[in-house]
Amino acid sequence: MLLAVGDMCGPARKNPGAAATAELARRLIAKHPDAMILALGDNAYNRGRPDEYRDHYTPSWGQADLLGRTWPCPGNHDYRTAGAAAYFTYFGEGRAGTPRRSYYSVPLADAGWHLISLNSEVEQDAHSAQLRWLRADLASRRFQPVLAFWHRPRWGSGAHRDSKKPRWFWNALHAEGAELALAGHAHHYERFAPQRPDQIPDPRGIRQFIVGTGGRRLQGRTKDTPNSEYARFDLFGILKLTLRPGGYRWEFIDVDDRVIDRGEQGVNARGM
Repeated sequence: MLLAVGDMCGPARKNPGAAATAELARRLIAKHPDAMILALGDNAYNRGRPDEYRDHYTPSWGQADLLGRTWPCPGNHDYRTAGAAAYFTYFGEGRAGTPRRSYYSVPLADAGWHLISLNSEVEQDAHSAQLRWLRADLASRRFQPVLAFWHRPRWGSGAHRDSKKPRWFWNALHAEGAELALAGHAHHYERFAPQRPDQIPDPRGIRQFIVGTGGRRLQGRTKDTPNSEYARFDLFGILKLTLRPGGYRWEFIDVDDRVIDRGEQGVNARGM
């Protein structure tokens, strides 16, 4: 099981939900002791400095019971410190990679899925080292269903709207039949229908979730985005994903333990 959320920790005035979402994660882990956490970037505000990780991330999401099961990706605020140096030091090479190769994959053998962490803050076009690595990683994976996560959403209905940067990720992932893309950056929750890289709905396309609901002050809707199936702009919470070889189930759970959004879907019968 995966618990996914981003945009968590910082000064309480601008990050009022961080402690509550960390406690929600602990309650979920008590029921699911093998759960992994995916941190979707902008983990420590406002500049991802060492003192911000120490003073804001460590007291809540950085405690050993959560940190030891966390797999992160960096966000744009992490790169307000040169090279996201504090991010890489804090999470370590074994979980975050290095400034030179800041992306990695993890085979989830029990679930039969392949997990990929990408970096939306560094070069990612068709000729970049990151895209070459991604294509090779997808070609050599052990399991067909793919879940990828990075910070900036390709499409969104919130304050940050759409981002062109991840289009290269979508092209490569869609070509290999990936199932899921997770992002933060926008401070709301949103679920999209499966779609192609050209934003045409397709049941065999990639479903995107935005889960920027980890603690940073929430932001409202700015537009109605095609293929958006559900969105909430008023709740802190965590996306719980249950993966199995033949499909996946999702639940967005708010800090009062209410299941706000849920559903399930089978996996694509393509790729590999």
